[in-house]
Amino acid sequence: MKLVIGGATGFVGKELLKRALACPEITSIVTLDRRALVVEDLNKEKLTSIVLDDFEHYPTSVMEKIGNADACIWTVAVALTKSMSTPFPETKKVTYDYTVAGIKALSESNKTENPLRFIYFSGAAVDRDLTKEPVFMPEYSKLRAGVEIDLIEFAANSRGAVKVTCVRPGYIKGNRGSGYVEPQLPPGVPTVILEVCVAAVLKQCVEGIEMDPILNDDLERIGKEAMPKYYAAQ
Repeated sequence: MKLVIGGATGFVGKELLKRALACPEITSIVTLDRRALVVEDLNKEKLTSIVLDDFEHYPTSVMEKIGNADACIWTVAVALTKSMSTPFPETKKVTYDYTVAGIKALSESNKTENPLRFIYFSGAAVDRDLTKEPVFMPEYSKLRAGVEIDLIEFAANSRGAVKVTCVRPGYIKGNRGSGYVEPQLPPGVPTVILEVCVAAVLKQCVEGIEMDPILNDDLERIGKEAMPKYYAAQ
């Protein structure tokens, strides 16, 4: 199968790529990033890395490389913490506009009869009911909800050509490099281990989407069941 990863240079994206390269069922991987990707994996011969300067426009050469993908994992967004210091128009562009352009390009480039599985990384606090006023960072929260709503609508209007799920992890625990200290989280904030989250998401790509949305508890359950398969080759 062919997998596209939007955002393979980040904390989650790197682990997704590493495990996808090790998965024998995934035979072709295309990554879309804004900076060059460094890969040392022995299976990198099945990888095509694309540096995309403008995630709103896909040249013909890029459309050809992402064409006929079976699945896409999309992690491109301005993270919650970074949004606090990023002008909102830029946050919206990266988080919303890039995502919508991405799913459209992938859908248009799929000339097969198989539906595209699009897995979108969202957040635990997202609520698609826009009549509710979010307690924390309402503008950002509504933006993320709007992305989910429009992705689901896009899939509904695709006549079965696209299937979407939005994964909503809480705080993802894992090794972010030397010197990083895990923060003290407020009570009630859900957490998930990076490897468990990645196993759950890869299962959606390879074996089919199970539900939407996939909440943190779902990621825990699905990921723990999938770990023996997607982390068998260490």
